[in-house]
Amino acid sequence: MNFFDVINARYSHKENFLPEPVPFADLEKIALAGIAAPNGANRQLVRLIILPDRAALDPLCEIIRHGGLLTAPAAIAILTTDGTPPDVPNFAKEDYAAAAENMLLAAVALGYVSLWLDYPYIDASNQKRAKEALGAPDAYRLWATLPIGKPDGPGTRREKMPASERIFIGRYGLR
Repeated sequence: MNFFDVINARYSHKENFLPEPVPFADLEKIALAGIAAPNGANRQLVRLIILPDRAALDPLCEIIRHGGLLTAPAAIAILTTDGTPPDVPNFAKEDYAAAAENMLLAAVALGYVSLWLDYPYIDASNQKRAKEALGAPDAYRLWATLPIGKPDGPGTRREKMPASERIFIGRYGLR
């Protein structure tokens, strides 16, 4: 699949996954795509936890009861350190977002679907409990998990606005 086909094929898979395991070699390729993402000031704040099977995912699912996590055969958790000195800009949010997008695209390129699942970790209690389940140090923030696998059906794709409503030339509003 060429790069632009991968971009256009990617969608947020919010339905169930097939129980078919994802080979560790594919999860590793996806994770490597994540850490290859650009990052602010080359600080390399992103840390990833590969959850290669249900045994690794189930403790997290006791806290986060989301369909994607409950049925996915694998996932990758994305964390960043919060230990940035006060005089240095912290690009943790941008770094994690770039890593997430790289991994979502890599998953599609390898024939899988995924979902950027971040909203459960906004809640401080979920954040704390999920980090404990993953063994993540206190100095890190858990931003998202990406359930990864094969879809158990076609998946629901939301319609995108036309490019003519979102892309302008030279100045806002000009086409």
